[in-house]
Amino acid sequence: MLTVCSPAQVWSQERQLPLAADRWCPANCEPGSSRPGYMVEIAQRIFEPLGYTVNYQTINWARALLYARTGEFDAVLGALREDAPDFVFPENPQGETQVGLFVRRNSNWQFDGPQSLKGRHIGLILDYAYGEDLQGLISTLAIPSYAGGDHPLNINIRKLQAGRLDIVVEDVGIFRHATASLGVADHFRLAHVFSREDIFIAFSPHSKDSARLARAGHRP
Repeated sequence: MLTVCSPAQVWSQERQLPLAADRWCPANCEPGSSRPGYMVEIAQRIFEPLGYTVNYQTINWARALLYARTGEFDAVLGALREDAPDFVFPENPQGETQVGLFVRRNSNWQFDGPQSLKGRHIGLILDYAYGEDLQGLISTLAIPSYAGGDHPLNINIRKLQAGRLDIVVEDVGIFRHATASLGVADHFRLAHVFSREDIFIAFSPHSKDSARLARAGHRP
């Protein structure tokens, strides 16, 4: 007897799709919650109709990249191309990040060109990409300070609040969400939006399915 398979069965036979990211809300929020983050919801809309169950977990970004490279996760959420140039990227981005420069509310610092970064202590997150132009300026002119672990943005926010950093670089919406959650939103201001960068669901270079999954992610 001829068995006719649905498109979802042909694709995946009901398999799991393990995805990893650090907590970067509202893009990547609490796993299993009713609002897991818009990048997670995009993944669900793309892949669940194809028979996949999206299994999203939060770990720090450096480990997310490492474990995806070794095949423990099929993809990471919210990646710039510079984050993981060896990964397989969809043609279309799944979102956009506005790369903002944040300072204390009482700081009079403004971005007036590259030289305004000279000698400034700038808070970044380990293994994040911020766009080639800004990263080049910071490494050449500024004094970068990298936070890691499970809550690196919170570390940078506290260091900025305490005067141990002059500037924190972060996505505008992410920074505002984090400072509101900590109850310190009014302690800081956005001094400059440096650039806008595309962000993606980026697929593991280890998996033989990555090219096919990325093609599904081409849909806007």
